[in-house]
Parts: sequence; C-alpha cells; structure tokens
Amino acid sequence: MTDHTDETWIDETGASTLASIKTMVEAASVDYDRLDELRDIDEPRQEEAAELEALESAAGDCDGYDDAANRIYEDPLSIMVRSGWSPPGEPMEPEEFEILLSTGGPATRIYGQLNQYGEPESAILQVQNWGTPWIDYSPPGARDIALEYARYFNFS
Repeated sequence: MTDHTDETWIDETGASTLASIKTMVEAASVDYDRLDELRDIDEPRQEEAAELEALESAAGDCDGYDDAANRIYEDPLSIMVRSGWSPPGEPMEPEEFEILLSTGGPATRIYGQLNQYGEPESAILQVQNWGTPWIDYSPPGARDIALEYARYFNFS
C-alpha cells in the first residue's frame, strides 16, 4: 500500500505509469519483420543474437505491431480535447488534449498542446492525489515518451 502522507507517491505513481507507457511504446516500435527474420536463423552470429535479444525484450509478449498498437489504443480511460476562444458560430479547433490513464488517489494523465493539424506537439505526464492539483512528473526522457505515446491518438 502506498503511503500518501508525504510526497513519495509522486515518484512512485509517476515512475510506474512512465514505465508502463514506455514499455507499450517500445513494443510498438519493434521491427517485427526483422524479429521474425532473426528468429528463423538456425545459428545466429553474435551480433544477430544480440539484436534478437534486444528486439524480443522490447516486444515483450506482443506478437506484432497490431497487437502492440492495440495495447496503446485500449490503455486510456478517456481522451478529451479543449479549444481556445472563438466567436459564436465559428468552428472550434482543439488546442489542448488530455489522456486520462488512471483515476482515484493517485490519478495519472498525459496533458499537452496540439498543433494546427490536431497533432500533439508537446506532452507531459502528470500525477494527482485526492485534493491536490495536477503535478508534472518529468524526469529525463519522460516528455519524449509521453509525446510518442500521445501521437498514437487522433485528436481532430
């Protein structure tokens, strides 16, 4: 059980969520054709064996790109967009997005900005506990992973 009396929950929750989305993104980034080629080699050379091990580690238990991408698509609890100011009757253009990953105490989300094409241009993993505001969780590389994850979704 997580002790929520101090701020250790921020790192625990953020690190756990970041590890989860990183694993999904890595699995979706695997070259599954190359993985199959390497698996078909009877006696791989040392470089091939190392490459095979790295690809299998990244793929985890996914059996192909579709499987890996579907895990990302099915992961969020909700996806929402928000627009800026516009005159009445004019179409509203999404400017911000939220991917809600978990709720409760603590909760996690990815929040970011959209470009004029409705594509994520920034993303940050955030955590929240009961009665607290959203807090950025941003160790080195976290924003890149959150952005890569967010780019799997259509916000337009």
